[in-house]
Amino acid sequence: MVKAVKGTFIECDSAAREVLLRLNSDEKFIIEDLDSTHLFINSTHLKRIQVVLDELMDANTYKANVVK
Repeated sequence: MVKAVKGTFIECDSAAREVLLRLNSDEKFIIEDLDSTHLFINSTHLKRIQVVLDELMDANTYKANVVK
């Protein structure tokens, strides 16, 4: 019997994938880990994932101080 699951297919680089796999250990939103750059996730967690990844990218982005 076929079982249909509603979700979102996402493509990411390997660094973002590792972050998502670590988050998944707490929240269990990954339905299927397809390969090194593709994940199938539960759609209800999409906004939370976007926020967490945006915060992580902001925290790890170098911001040069421009001296005038």
